Amino acid sequence: MGWEATTGGVGFKENVTSIIWTVENLTEWTVEPKCYITLSNGNQPNKVLPVIVYKTPDSVSISPLSHSGPMVEGNQYQLQCNIQNVAPLKNLVVKWYKGNESIDTKTYRDPNKKKPVNKSLTLNITASRDDDGAQFRCEAELHLGPEGPQTPPTVTSELLNIIVLSPPKFFNPESEVHEVRAGDEINLNCTASGNPTPVYNWTATLDIQNNKINKAVLNPSSELAGTYNCTASNHLGTNSKIFTVNLTPNDHSKTFWAIIGSADRRKSLLFSTACCSVCANV
Repeated sequence: MGWEATTGGVGFKENVTSIIWTVENLTEWTVEPKCYITLSNGNQPNKVLPVIVYKTPDSVSISPLSHSGPMVEGNQYQLQCNIQNVAPLKNLVVKWYKGNESIDTKTYRDPNKKKPVNKSLTLNITASRDDDGAQFRCEAELHLGPEGPQTPPTVTSELLNIIVLSPPKFFNPESEVHEVRAGDEINLNCTASGNPTPVYNWTATLDIQNNKINKAVLNPSSELAGTYNCTASNHLGTNSKIFTVNLTPNDHSKTFWAIIGSADRRKSLLFSTACCSVCANV
């Protein structure tokens, strides 16, 4: 028996049933060691030992392609994964992740490229407001079959943090109608998502003392029935939502006058009718 190989070959040995091929330092990428035996009838059967010489990447990196800075919702972008010095290509599997979610996988099948190569691949994404703050990464794995490591050798890129700019979008965009009794609490909530953080502006059909209020939630007095308009805006866009507040009279309702404004600018508002009047200076 003997081993025929360019590295670690073993000469012919008689009267043995096994023989070991030993390699201390393998530097060839296409080695094909062959075990052979010589039978008494002169035949010489042989068998090639499958050998995969592999190398994990020197580095794996991720970056936006042809883009820098924040992304804008709805626009398409490409992310690029660069893999340096990996072999063999036919055993390479590249995976893309958003957070802990696997979003794409690429498998290579080129049996001819056994020496280390550099590989770059891209991932197309459409920016979503849900991606704001997301972390993308790519991983290079070598799947070496049942004889190789059962946990594939893996090299992972650094994390790529995504910033996505988006116009305001209300969590509850539908217009709202509130039927309230005098003295009830009202909560008008037009909170919106967006990047940059939206700026809010409230206006009303009533001549209230300050009809432009920069906040998402308004708590008007239930006596101030009418229509309220909330506008959320940033430099990417503006969105509006309408609230209608209707005052439901009590069983023994009274005429309620609210005098709103400063001493030199007052406007009286009649909210319900009955047989007597009550005046309030707000």
